[in-house]
Amino acid sequence: MPLSATDWGADPKALLTAWAAATADALAATGVAAASDCRPREAVAAGEAGPGAVPTLVAPARFTDRFGVTVTVGGQTVAAVLLVSPDNKADSDASLAFAVRAAALMNTGVGVVIVDAVPGPPSWATHLHSLVGVYPLPRRPRNGDAPVLVVHPRIEGGAEKYAVWHHSVPAGAPLPSVPLPVAGETRLTLDLEATYLEACRRTRPPG
Repeated sequence: MPLSATDWGADPKALLTAWAAATADALAATGVAAASDCRPREAVAAGEAGPGAVPTLVAPARFTDRFGVTVTVGGQTVAAVLLVSPDNKADSDASLAFAVRAAALMNTGVGVVIVDAVPGPPSWATHLHSLVGVYPLPRRPRNGDAPVLVVHPRIEGGAEKYAVWHHSVPAGAPLPSVPLPVAGETRLTLDLEATYLEACRRTRPPG
């Protein structure tokens, strides 16, 4: 799995795009509606608002990468796989934006899998825990391990809760297979290592 700076040095966004596509393909093969959801930061449209659409305020912004997969049932998003990019950890604003996106999905009942195989500490984790309380400090990886976080919103006895699985993956170790909710109690198993290896195959130079 990609835990060294060398692995990410060539074109991390190409690898993440391929990883999202491989994940979507693996999920679609089980019969669910899964689609890659990728947009790098630089893809945000630029330009003028146009005649008659002058804004009342132009505020500073910090756009961020988006790499992952969405799973839908009946047109509604029921699960998402979020792949952390180097840009998502580049500064505090980007880390907060990533955490807010993940928390917004969880708060609307969407099951979320977060995979952070980018070198460096998971700077988004503190922000996410402050928003939804699913990543306490003792559960976070140390010594360069990669975090994989799985959160399933559920209702038990009328109480709204998050069921959480924490994984800490050492350098060189395979990524785990994780549960992914798709509808009610129905869950799929997502083999993260297999999808990563397929992404590496797709991005490997010919020859």
